[in-house]
Amino acid sequence: MKEIKEWSRFSAFKGNMNKYVLQLFINGNSLTSMEAVEMLQAICKENLKGNCELEIVDIQVEPQRAEEAGILAIPTLVRKWPLPETRIIGALSVKTRVLTGLGIASDKS
Repeated sequence: MKEIKEWSRFSAFKGNMNKYVLQLFINGNSLTSMEAVEMLQAICKENLKGNCELEIVDIQVEPQRAEEAGILAIPTLVRKWPLPETRIIGALSVKTRVLTGLGIASDKS
């Protein structure tokens, strides 16, 4: 039943298959977490031109969500859409690393 619920959540994106759905798991206001938030917000704005949905999950506030998602390290970025789901674990402050992990071409030629 959970799979059906999760799939229906993404069915809204059928009209816009280029939209990225990202989930970022952080640990409160730690330095690495804040760097990850800033980097992902910049990527959503500059590289994806706002064509992105970024959900930030603080494991201090919602530890059960991290457990359900099988999150073992923080920060962790999960690309939910487009499929296949991918994860980038650890320091997310290097833009080229994050872009490569998400499968997004860098603006630099």
